[in-house]
Amino acid sequence: MRALWLWLPDEAMVLVIAGIGLALMFGLIRGRAAMALLGTVILTLLAGPFIDALLDMLPGWMLLLLLLWVGVALFRWVLSLIVGARAADEAVGSLTADVIRAGFRLLLLLACLPFRILWWVFRRA
Repeated sequence: MRALWLWLPDEAMVLVIAGIGLALMFGLIRGRAAMALLGTVILTLLAGPFIDALLDMLPGWMLLLLLLWVGVALFRWVLSLIVGARAADEAVGSLTADVIRAGFRLLLLLACLPFRILWWVFRRA
């Protein structure tokens, strides 16, 4: 999530290329890093239609999982800006453990639910 320019539309990539050129001219980045960034921009532009077709083929539940993954990545990125990378990793790990724990509690609740219903029915009788 460090490269937010990947979220820009294809028409704005010209500005990214110009920004890379300016950074190279002012000595903010080296030539090898500039070529790597230009290669990434070109690869992003070429892979865009293929990624779009792949996302169109995915079922809805998988898109929701992908959206959840992107949401967690954005949460980790914002949290790393606020409190630091290690604290963000700790927070995301704790959040993931809580979600897994809640999933197991839900499974236990669903496994015990028929017995609770039977207990309720026989108690009323």
